[in-house]
Amino acid sequence: MISIAMATYNGAKFIHEQIDSILNQTIQDFELVICDDCSTDETPEILHKYAQQDDRIRVYINECNLGFKKNFENVIRKCNGEYIALSDQDDIWLPKHLEILLDKMIGETQLVCGSPIFVNERNEELPKKYDYLKKDFVPDNDEDMARHIFLCRSTFQGASMLIRKSFFDKALPIPDGAEFHDSWFAAFACFAGGLTFVDKPVIRYRRLDNAVTCAYMKLSPVRLLIGSVLVNHAIKDRLTFLNTIKERIPNLSPSKVNLVCTFEKLLKRRNTIWGRIANIPYQIKHFKAIYCYDGKHLFTI
Repeated sequence: MISIAMATYNGAKFIHEQIDSILNQTIQDFELVICDDCSTDETPEILHKYAQQDDRIRVYINECNLGFKKNFENVIRKCNGEYIALSDQDDIWLPKHLEILLDKMIGETQLVCGSPIFVNERNEELPKKYDYLKKDFVPDNDEDMARHIFLCRSTFQGASMLIRKSFFDKALPIPDGAEFHDSWFAAFACFAGGLTFVDKPVIRYRRLDNAVTCAYMKLSPVRLLIGSVLVNHAIKDRLTFLNTIKERIPNLSPSKVNLVCTFEKLLKRRNTIWGRIANIPYQIKHFKAIYCYDGKHLFTI
């Protein structure tokens, strides 16, 4: 069985569409576990109505507001399935969301992530420039995926993930210094069994066109490389990731130990402009993996 872990907070505007899309999955053997983080709108009432109509749905209301990371941690711990799919409250799952992800959960893979279709509040598709990975190149091994996550950005979206329940034995609790839960899960999976990306859309992912993350997604890889020299960014939570990985996976292979040490050195160098300049040769050497780009339209947004 698959568990679907949904974290909600004041999601009344879109929650109907999201739950209906989950109930319309081609795989029907699932439970939908929802933890509401003390919503002040009609979300709890909507959730309880769905639960009354379908016994696969369980709804919990938190006693106090936990914030989105701890709320996800809370709902994950309440799941019973062998696999756990994460769900936001305002997206729309495509009918084969679970089917596509489960089909790639093979071997030692711990986490499978699909591709999103970016839409605005009205469910209108946004231009391709919003695509996280630009579909030019996707790393096909854990070391390159780790380079992308630690040295550029995590483009593996939580609401498109399916994860083995056993993965959370070590992945939880989410480190206090982690900025986002899905970035942590993706980073940890690279060192704890494997992350697989499926270049198939599984979700219609709502984004506000003026959101900061949308503006960042439109930057070309060359502009991102230049930005990594000029700006000291994304080191605190990535160093937290590395420290936590070393603590929770003491038997890392020599190659992964070397990768951890390399990332620590590169990230700590970002504290100075000269250190960021010193990082350039490594970033150029692994340009394709770090920026998920094969060289087409390097300077275009």
